[in-house]
Amino acid sequence: MNRVAIVVLACSDYESLEVSLACQAAYLPPGVNLFILQNCRGTFDAERTLGVAQRYARLFPGRIHVVTGIQPGPAYHSLAALLASPLLAPYELVCKVDDDAFPIAPGWLEALVACYDVAAAAPGTPLAYVTPLINNNCWGFPETLAVMNLRDAYFADMTRDHVVGPPRASRIVPAGKLDGGSHGTIWAAPHLARWLHERTTLVPDRFIAATRGLEPVAVPGAERYSINCILFRRELWGTIADGSNDDEHMLHEHCRRTGARIVCARSVPFVHMAYFPQREENRDLAEVIRKVYEPRLGHPFPIAACASRQLDLEARLRWLEMKIDRAARREPERSVTPHRSG
Repeated sequence: MNRVAIVVLACSDYESLEVSLACQAAYLPPGVNLFILQNCRGTFDAERTLGVAQRYARLFPGRIHVVTGIQPGPAYHSLAALLASPLLAPYELVCKVDDDAFPIAPGWLEALVACYDVAAAAPGTPLAYVTPLINNNCWGFPETLAVMNLRDAYFADMTRDHVVGPPRASRIVPAGKLDGGSHGTIWAAPHLARWLHERTTLVPDRFIAATRGLEPVAVPGAERYSINCILFRRELWGTIADGSNDDEHMLHEHCRRTGARIVCARSVPFVHMAYFPQREENRDLAEVIRKVYEPRLGHPFPIAACASRQLDLEARLRWLEMKIDRAARREPERSVTPHRSG
């Protein structure tokens, strides 16, 4: 497995990153390195996220690495700089994972690589990337409902008229329908994400059992797919640039224009904690998820360095006090650049 590296794109969601890295570390295959690209600095949340990354790098020396030497900026450009650097040069394949997305069972990466190799060798247009079955994902949501036998429960209890699509091209989808495209049914629906997490993320053995043995399927290239976790050839990233800053849009347009295939390895269950419209309303889920996974993973250390909400608040207040003191002494501040919106 020394042909593949995992790259986690991080910014300021330290609560999710703690859970993500705990799972990644537990299920990291032998010989595989994980690189955390810290893509923003300067706020309490960003610096705390960096601290989480550095803590896990100390806990897993030589396996988990923190990258801070790349100028923060739009995700595509920061990742492009990392993928073109000597750090990633030895690797044929890269698995890019968001900081709030994680595997829930061992063997996930091996299964993705095996799926990639079979799909890449198949006749037809070239393969763009392989993805696992991600629960809180616009395309993955209806797929997860189907494999978990949740469709009837969803349509009985949760369906309602809802808005989908990007802000300038939004539309109303009536109750009884699902939209799996860009900004689809689950994207701006925290209550749906919570409902789904309760039936998948918080009962991981059921999610694993439901997906075991499922065959890979093609993801329609005309539909924009959220790239929470994708496995691709390292060289692909440099071919999709179109002058914009939206990595997901670039990859979608590349697949739509060239016909490059996307394959979902449905036997690999994966969790995505929150799209940004879900994040604040569902922030409490990070602690709930952590309590489920901490005994499950069996690490000899706590997932979170600061598990108490009170201590966390005290740390934030101390940090703000330090910033106010520095401002009074007119010390320079670092700039902050968010990594992406998804």
